[in-house]
Amino acid sequence: MQKSCRLWFVLAVILLIPGLLCLTWRPIRFGTVFFGALAVGCAGEGLCVRYAEKHKAARVLARIGCALFVLFLISFVWIQGLIVSGEHADPEAVNADYLLVLGAQIYADRPSATLASRLDTAADFLEAHPDTQAILCGGQGDDEPMPESHMMARYLTETCGIDPARLLIEDRSRNTIQNIANAKDAFSLENDRCAVLTSEFHLARARRLMAHAGLDPVGVPAPTPYAALRLVCHLREYCSTLGLILSGRYF
Repeated sequence: MQKSCRLWFVLAVILLIPGLLCLTWRPIRFGTVFFGALAVGCAGEGLCVRYAEKHKAARVLARIGCALFVLFLISFVWIQGLIVSGEHADPEAVNADYLLVLGAQIYADRPSATLASRLDTAADFLEAHPDTQAILCGGQGDDEPMPESHMMARYLTETCGIDPARLLIEDRSRNTIQNIANAKDAFSLENDRCAVLTSEFHLARARRLMAHAGLDPVGVPAPTPYAALRLVCHLREYCSTLGLILSGRYF
C-alpha cells in the first residue's frame, strides 16, 4: 500500500514539472492546466490510497480514481491515434473551388506562429492552384485587436503577395464549428468543392466538422512550428476531440 501511495505522489511530481515549464511561454500555457490537473489528480489518488485502510470513503475514492486514470490513458492513446492518422493531405484538395483557411491566435502586429504557418501553406496552395479562392475564417477573440480573418488577409496580400480578389472573409466565428458553419452559410458552399486548411494536429477534427456541415471532408495540413508548441497543441486537441466525441458530433 505504501509503495502504491508513493508511486502516485512521484507521478504527481513528474507531471508537475512540465506543467511549470509551460508557464514560461504564453502559447503553451494550456500545458500548465493539463499537466497541473493530472498532477492534482494523482496527488489526490495518493492521499486516498494512503488512508484507504483506515477510511472506507478513501478506499472507494481510490478505486474510482484508479479507474478514471485508466480510462484517461485509454482515451488519450486512442484519440492521439485519431489525431495522428488524420495529419495527411488529401489528394482531392487540388480540385477545390474554395479553400477554408481556419484562423488562430493573433497579436497586436502579427499572426501567431501557428497561424503564420497556416497562411504560408495557404499561399503556396493558392499559387499552385490559381482557380481556387480562399475563405479566411476567424472572428475577434477577447484578447485580439481585430478579427483574425482581417489580419490573415493582410498577411496573405502584403507578405505573401496573394491577389486580394481571391480572398473571402468570414469574421464572425469564435471556434472551428462556427468557422465552417458560417463560411458555408455566408458563401453558399453546398454545391461547391471545398477543402479545409489548418494545422496538422487539428485536421482530423476539422474533416469531421466539414462532413457534419455537408461539405467535402478534404484537408490540407500546415506544419506546427516548435516541438513544445506541437506537444501542447496535441494535448489541447485531445480535450477538444474528446468533447466532440462525448457530444456525439465526431462520428
